[in-house]
Amino acid sequence: MEFRKVHLYQCPCGYQYEPDKGDPGCGWEPGTPFDQLPEQCTCLRCQRAKLHFREKKFAVPVSEHTRGRNS
Repeated sequence: MEFRKVHLYQCPCGYQYEPDKGDPGCGWEPGTPFDQLPEQCTCLRCQRAKLHFREKKFAVPVSEHTRGRNS
């Protein structure tokens, strides 16, 4: 079985920022590292400060349907 590494930052409210995906709606292009987001950046759901986000790393199985895609 193949796995894909996932690296994201999660706010206590559950909102997740995944650098590989970015957040184009906020102007954060895919590939924008969390540490390059502005310090005044806040959670899109609850407006908590960036310092409340926690880093999470894990691996998820890659299905035949998603193999070769970046998301």
